[in-house]
Amino acid sequence: MTDDEMNDEEILKDRANKYGPAKRCFETWTIMCETLNRYAKESPNTDLVHLYALKMALLKIVRSAWNPNIEDNYKDGRNYLTIAHQCVEQKKGK
Repeated sequence: MTDDEMNDEEILKDRANKYGPAKRCFETWTIMCETLNRYAKESPNTDLVHLYALKMALLKIVRSAWNPNIEDNYKDGRNYLTIAHQCVEQKKGK
């Protein structure tokens, strides 16, 4: 079934099967993001857009830890890192 054919409850169940229980997934991601925030706060080079792109890559890592067979997580993760890199390059004026 496609997302258009499912109600919200069915979509949530489908995502839990793919990515793990939502609450546990986001608890794990929150811990990772909070750790990243503390680390980035010490840096004079912190850029919020760059940091948020890194956080999205972390989400894909968490999802891949639950189910390493979802190919899309790897593609999305790489793309979020590309976005983070583009932020750095734009800031340098390239």
